[in-house]
Parts: sequence; C-alpha cells; structure tokens
Amino acid sequence: MSGASRLALAGFLATAVAFGPARNGYGLFLPYFRQEFELPTELLGLVASGLYGGYLLALSAVGLIAARVGPRLPVLIGLLSAGVGMGLVALAPNAPLLAAGVILAGTSAGWSWAPYNDATDRAVPPRYRGRVLSIVSTGTTFGILVAGLVALAAGTSWRIAWLAFATGAVAAVALNTLVLSDDAGNNARNKHSLSRPSWGWLLRAESTSLFVVAFSFGLVSAFYFSFAVDLVASSGGFSLTSAGPILFAFMGVAGFAGLLTGDAISYFGLSWVLLAALTFLSIAALLMGAVPSSWSAVAVSASLFGAGVMVMSALLSVWSSYVFPEQPSTGFSATLFAFGVGLVVGPAALGALAASLGLKTAFLTTATLALLSMLARPASGEPPDAHRK
Repeated sequence: MSGASRLALAGFLATAVAFGPARNGYGLFLPYFRQEFELPTELLGLVASGLYGGYLLALSAVGLIAARVGPRLPVLIGLLSAGVGMGLVALAPNAPLLAAGVILAGTSAGWSWAPYNDATDRAVPPRYRGRVLSIVSTGTTFGILVAGLVALAAGTSWRIAWLAFATGAVAAVALNTLVLSDDAGNNARNKHSLSRPSWGWLLRAESTSLFVVAFSFGLVSAFYFSFAVDLVASSGGFSLTSAGPILFAFMGVAGFAGLLTGDAISYFGLSWVLLAALTFLSIAALLMGAVPSSWSAVAVSASLFGAGVMVMSALLSVWSSYVFPEQPSTGFSATLFAFGVGLVVGPAALGALAASLGLKTAFLTTATLALLSMLARPASGEPPDAHRK
C-alpha cells in the first residue's frame, strides 16, 4: 500500500470515529437521553450546542499545534478524547456526566480533521490531493452508517452501543499512531508565520464566500443531526428503536457520494458542485419538516442529507486548500471555525424556535437558510490552474 493510500485510510478511520459516533451519536440517541434523563427540548439543544462548542475550542488550537509539531499529536488527542468521552456517556449515571461525555467526545472532530490537510500537502502529489482529501472527509459517512447499524443491533441497550463506539476510537488511535509522523522538521517554515496569525491573511477576497458557506452549513447540519431522529420518532410513523438506525443508514449509504467530490470539482467546477450540495441539504430539511411520518419522504430526506453533508464536507476541504495553499492546515482550521460557529448557533437558536413553534417549523426554517446560502459563491467557479495539475 502506498503512502498516500495509508494516509487516506488512517484519515478515513479518524473522521469516521470523530464525525460519526463521537460528534453525531448524540442526535442518534437523543430520544433515549430525553426519556431516561427527562430532558426538555431547550436543554437538549443547549447540550448539542455545548458539544459543538467543545469542537470549536479544539479547533481554535489545532492550527497552531499542527503547524508546530505536525499532524499526529492533534489527531491522537482528538481520538483519545473521543474514546474517553464516549466511554463516559456509556457509564453516565446522571445528566451532567452525560453532557460532559458528549461534549468531550465532540471535541474530537475539532482535533482530528484539519491536520490531514497539512499531512496531505506534504505526502501526496498535487494531482491526487483532492481525491485523498475527499476520502478522508468521507470517513464521516462510514462512521454514520456503522453508528446506525450498532444502534440497531443494540436496540434499547444504548450504553452497550456507546461502549462499542469507544472501542472503535481505540482502533483509530492505533492506526494513526503508526501512519502519521510528527513532521517537526518539516514545519519550520510555518512556525514563525503561524505564531502571529494575521486577520489580513485570512480575510482575503476569496475567503469571504468560503466562510459564509461554512457557517451556514454548520448551522443547517447541526440542527438536522441533533433533532431529525427526535422528530421522526415523535411523528408516529417509526418506533423509537428504528427511527435512528433507519435515518443513519440512509445517510451513511448516500454519503459515499462524497468520495466523488474531488473529481466532480475538477470536472464541473466548484460553483456547480456547491450549488448541488446546498440543493440537497435544502430539500432534505424541507421533506423532514413537511412529512416526518412518511417512510418514503424520510428515506429521501436522509439520503439527500447524507449526500449533501459529505459533498459539502469534502468541498470545504478542497475549496480551502485552493484559497490557502501556503498554509493549508491553518486555513482549513479557519474555515472549520466558521463552520463550528454555525454548529454552536444552530441547535440552540433553532432548538429554541422548535420549543415555541414546533420541530416541523424549525426544519422548514432550516431549509430556507440552506437556500439562502446559494447567494454566497466562490470567487471563481474553477480551481486555480496551479492546483489542477
């Protein structure tokens, strides 16, 4: 297996753990948490925002750390946080410890993704980087699919499912320890520039649309992941034990469309792929809000959402590498920071709206926000020539 293939596999597994059960397992099991710990919608939304807030704090540090010591340390910190946090959820005797475990596990996503932009920049030839980054980001869909299958197998024994998730994090730690190096010597060129980050460096003409889309994507995806299972389970068309696994299974299978993102961008251009992804997300939220009790509508919604999320995730990674070619990990960290702000705002703000007007109305509002995101487009619909070799 080549170095690029090993890197892609390690990154695929890392994002599968971090963005699968560690970050999105909360939404998958939210009906069980609501029932066992007697939590109202507003508080559930605040816990979700706390989860994404932990992600944001980790992300705030990862750019500088990765630039100084290489990608391995932040990735391993993230995967260890996932393992410990998910283990704590599995053993939580009360709501505060449950929330602590959820939030600690959620930091994993902030630590574990952005460093792969630097690792790919150093280890992979330019013409394969978009493909490798797409594979790494699409690990999320595998994690979501496996999480749904584990939930289905566990049934009402949700604690066993979370112990299984923690075990998966240990396996990811072992593989990434073997594949990633610290690359300390290769980061000398970044240490000086990243020790004093400049807003002017980040806020360039090409980055404005990137950050706006990242924020909106975070808001839309966080609310859907947090409350879609809860809405479907409460609509009467699905049982409590089947709602989550069904949604996550459709999301996971459809999400493998993200593997094609790098090639699609090269063929169709960034703008058209972005437009398609936002259309998928908007229709997914619309169907969820309009007919959550319909099996066929929920299946289409989850499939479109899974495809939209994974294409958008891979697209942000590739788009960021075009905008910030000189410092890819730090530039992508800034992009993910904007994404993370949307993640924090989404569950709390839309959760409050749901508490007063209902979850259906909140999902219809989410669909509108995804549509409005189409107004923010890349400065150029095509990648720069230097990155298309």
